[in-house]
Amino acid sequence: MKRIFSFGVIAGLGVMLGCPIYSDDGTTVTGDCTQNGCPSGYTCKLQNGDATCVPNSSNDAGPSPYTGCFSDNDCAGDAGGTGYKCLNAQCTAPADQCADETQCGAGEQCVQGVCTPSCSATTTCSQGYSCDSNNVCTGNPSQCSVPGGACGSNGICIEGHCDAKCGANNSCANGLVCVNGGCMPNQKANFICTGTDGTQSECAGGSVCLRHNCYISCQTDPNACATAAEFNVCKTVTTTSGSFNVCGSASNLGSDCDPTIGKNCAASGVCIDGYCH
Repeated sequence: MKRIFSFGVIAGLGVMLGCPIYSDDGTTVTGDCTQNGCPSGYTCKLQNGDATCVPNSSNDAGPSPYTGCFSDNDCAGDAGGTGYKCLNAQCTAPADQCADETQCGAGEQCVQGVCTPSCSATTTCSQGYSCDSNNVCTGNPSQCSVPGGACGSNGICIEGHCDAKCGANNSCANGLVCVNGGCMPNQKANFICTGTDGTQSECAGGSVCLRHNCYISCQTDPNACATAAEFNVCKTVTTTSGSFNVCGSASNLGSDCDPTIGKNCAASGVCIDGYCH
């Protein structure tokens, strides 16, 4: 019968003496890991002068020290300022938050400046989140308060949510990103262009840069959107640079609110893709 030893006890001896190193799944590697590699889930790194197989993820070695912010409250004062939010454990200025679903990943909406997955009776949220009354994943079924702390056998506390732990090589399910050892929805906006609002910048011909994203312009031709499959409505969008007409849909590019410029809903309202709910 093959005996499986604790990796942490014999890793150094295995590297120096050529003895087998046994991983948790029973695979082995012998000798210098710079020559022979490491078992699945481990990476060969130089530690204290010796080449050593070390675990790739928190699943094997426990969570790494938590870095960055844990909540929006951490982003006030010296860490940020008014309107800053904790996105992917980083304090993010209002101008760098999302304003519309077109700046977020597939299946996400922009909720209060945060890219947030949509949900329904048939589309569930990732571990650590639940579907709210607006059909977005903002609920928190198992709130936690210790950054990087354990949440059961396969959870880790990230931004107050008990997220699933990241897999080997910091891997997560589609649509999720590994942040401080936990898999969470990617909250940050996807910016495409950096030019002044209303100019072509890095956008294709016929499109303009608006809030760091490219939109088909209908400024001079209101019918420019008519043939589009989804964004077939010519909409007026106002930013700090002025008002611009671009192609959107009936449910995005609303004008009720825009947290990126401090235009918020009433106290009880939630801003989703520019509309107060």
